[in-house]
Amino acid sequence: MTPNDSANTGEGAPSRGNAGDGATDARRQNTPLQPVTLAEADQRAVDLLVDHGFDLDAAVRAHPAERDRLEAAHALFMRIDAYPVEAPDPSLVDATLARIDRSEDERSERMTFDPRGNSGLDARGDALPAGPRAVPSLGRGRWADFIAVACVAVLGVSVGLPLLNSMNERSAIAGCASNLRSLGSALATYHGDHNSRPIAAGFAPDLSRLASWTGYDNSKHLDVLHQKGYCGPQCVCCGNDGDRSGYASLVPHDRVDGMWLTHAHLPLVADRNPLVMQSAFGGRILLPAVDNSPDHGRRGQNVLFGDLSVVFEVSPILTIMRGPSGPPTPENIWIPADNGGLEDEFHAPREWSAVDIFLVQ
Repeated sequence: MTPNDSANTGEGAPSRGNAGDGATDARRQNTPLQPVTLAEADQRAVDLLVDHGFDLDAAVRAHPAERDRLEAAHALFMRIDAYPVEAPDPSLVDATLARIDRSEDERSERMTFDPRGNSGLDARGDALPAGPRAVPSLGRGRWADFIAVACVAVLGVSVGLPLLNSMNERSAIAGCASNLRSLGSALATYHGDHNSRPIAAGFAPDLSRLASWTGYDNSKHLDVLHQKGYCGPQCVCCGNDGDRSGYASLVPHDRVDGMWLTHAHLPLVADRNPLVMQSAFGGRILLPAVDNSPDHGRRGQNVLFGDLSVVFEVSPILTIMRGPSGPPTPENIWIPADNGGLEDEFHAPREWSAVDIFLVQ
């Protein structure tokens, strides 16, 4: 065979086809992979299989026109599902379970306390051999866990107790307001039946003869309401009144009794007057006194007005409108005004002007 024949047959020279394959492989390695996407019809077939829980028969019955694509997609999924997988190594399973056990032991040790300071570690910080210990230990560096739990507990108490107290206070104020509304309804019914405010029989002392408000039991007049069945006994007393001395109410007098008939926004009944209680215990009353009733921790007092509304007032000084044309007048409902109209001291009953808004129990 001549050299020309060898050239013609390709023997003794590199194959043209092999050289081309090497160049193609190089181009493939340098070309970034493009994302593979399914055709829209194949995507629809996969969605149909998923909708039918990969039940080929159910999918074909529901969409017979897609039978070929459904069968092809189902066959592909079955091939993936049948791909051989090696059984797990038993030693790996044992090692995993042992690690879980060690983690549980370490967690339980962190939550135990050893008053002797035994940490369960040797001098180099390595764990001591397992064995019974006389006292559980709180390991080195695990005080942080114990302190964190203690801080959370303290924080919960510091936030929870004020919140609980606030809820109890609001509940007490709401219960007292409900009592006063019942009392207001009883007063309106009593006035409709008797055309007068309730006055206890035989209890109309001559104020000119009284030297102090301390012995004047004004709440006795409200007792007539529950004694005659207009309301229950709880309606004449705040739930926080441990002595059950009764609500403070407007002192009866010919000059002020008309206020009960006008249904104006004028104070008629309220929580206990703190100045009368202070005077009864021999305390000195310093004026101007703006002390609130003790029935609600001196934060304020519920007040029943002549229009039967109940308002929680945060001060005993209220703005009173005396008639439709009268100017607004500040009134301290706890202090009686003297004959000159001054609320400059806790006057004796004989000095009361009898035109003042003064509530006492």
